[in-house]
Amino acid sequence: MRNHAMKLGHFMKGSLTLALVLASAGALAERSEQNPNILEIKPGDTVKVSTIPDTIFLRSQNDPDDLIWSRLPVYSTYLLPAPPVHQSVKLRFDDGATRGKHIYFQVARSSDRFYVRLRWKDATEDRATTVDHFRDGVAVQYALNDTDTSYMMGSGPEQPVNIWYWLADQNRVENLAAGGYGSTTTLTEQTVSGDSAYVTNQVPQHSSWQVVMSRPLAAKGEFEVDFERAIVPMGFAVWQGSDEERNGNKRVTHTWILLDTGYDGTTKK
Repeated sequence: MRNHAMKLGHFMKGSLTLALVLASAGALAERSEQNPNILEIKPGDTVKVSTIPDTIFLRSQNDPDDLIWSRLPVYSTYLLPAPPVHQSVKLRFDDGATRGKHIYFQVARSSDRFYVRLRWKDATEDRATTVDHFRDGVAVQYALNDTDTSYMMGSGPEQPVNIWYWLADQNRVENLAAGGYGSTTTLTEQTVSGDSAYVTNQVPQHSSWQVVMSRPLAAKGEFEVDFERAIVPMGFAVWQGSDEERNGNKRVTHTWILLDTGYDGTTKK
């Protein structure tokens, strides 16, 4: 029995080592795409909102391929699997427990509108949800209060979040609010709009989604993010349909990135 236990322990240790090696290899492969001209952002870092001059107009309100995006700073951050929120669904997270993904983002504002542009690699364009197939998606989440709000969809009614959720099957953005797991609500004020493009590459792994979401700067409801604040906590989530990601099975920013809106407290936007 002792020898059997020792062998089992050795096997488990070896399996853990192999898993760590595979996870490291995956992370290195993902991180190998880093561009020295793109600033890597870690949770807790601050990014500044760029300004789009009033003399510049996008070809359409949310054009993901407009020339303006080539002139604005690009940031990247690393998304990790979201922690399971309930023990009963833990098993379907295990296969992805070591999966990570880069998301590239730009944040900008004109005199009357806020924009966020997102790009991430995805070898397959998944626009439909069926019995065993799932759509792609991406979301931006904003804490309505401060960084003590849980990045896992808020900390209750007193510390909610505003979520902009883009769905590939409908190519539209839902304006949502949440105050904790299971509380996600569609807001009456559907003020957020968006558009997308799937860019194919001869190497499928280099194909990518590009999504732009935007909203007027002025908030219309109590659960809409207020950009008349100097700092807004922000995070991202990606659902990759080909990896069977849906609902809480997603890749997310763990804790907040801090959005420097440029608001100085004296001038209304």
